[in-house]
Amino acid sequence: MKDILVHLDDSDLCAHRIRTAISLATKHDAHVVGVALKIKSTIADYISEALPSGFQEAQRKAVELAANKAIETFTAAATAANISFETDIIEKSAAKAPGALAFYARHTDLTVLGQSNLEHNAASSFNTSLMDACLFESGRPIYLVPYVGKKIQPVKTAVIAWDGGAKSARAVNDAIPLLQDRKEIICLIINAEDRKGAHGHAPGADLKAHLARYGVDVKIECITVTDIGIDRAILNFLADSGADLLVMGAYGHSRLREKAFGGVTNNILMEMTAPVLMSN
Repeated sequence: MKDILVHLDDSDLCAHRIRTAISLATKHDAHVVGVALKIKSTIADYISEALPSGFQEAQRKAVELAANKAIETFTAAATAANISFETDIIEKSAAKAPGALAFYARHTDLTVLGQSNLEHNAASSFNTSLMDACLFESGRPIYLVPYVGKKIQPVKTAVIAWDGGAKSARAVNDAIPLLQDRKEIICLIINAEDRKGAHGHAPGADLKAHLARYGVDVKIECITVTDIGIDRAILNFLADSGADLLVMGAYGHSRLREKAFGGVTNNILMEMTAPVLMSN
């Protein structure tokens, strides 16, 4: 891992994204690109004429101030950590900003984003559009940080949600740099009998052999669930194992941003309490 992108804003939640990006950069001797978004107003002229005098200018200044504050906060933290970094501000409309961020993501190894907080509807919808764009338009993995921020701690346990499919395989290979310093890696396979063709005769055995060549020792854990959904089974396993990272493929499509993620993926993104590395 040589470079990491982190999305910056002036929210309190951004501090944890910054700490996460810096921690990863320090561990992997990587360069960090901090990017803030300055959203341009798209208010039509006939509407702006009805607004109070100076409203749009005040709005523009507030947006600019927020972006500059985010950059300053990141710069101070990155400088203190003595890491290699750079910053930039994207000035686009709300509709075009996600695609612009995905452009940056396309040229880095990993993008650090924040989990959407459903208690803040507008921000949650915009964050989902950022996840959608970076995941489906960049060809690179994203690293989602829970909005319930936790203190950065020594790495312990990672869980791979493995279904034997192409998206899971992509996520695992993208995660190898993060798996190599884990003390414990568990390959979780749920209802393997339902996907015999994807798993072969011994579910997880081929993946275990593949990762062993990278120095990654994996424990295979096969479970069967009938009374709860796959998403709930994964979340329960994460809680029981005390895992601090989930690796999984993203299911869904980007046809509509608000419906970009499939059921299992969407539910995990809403209820995650540990970071999630996700690839498509």
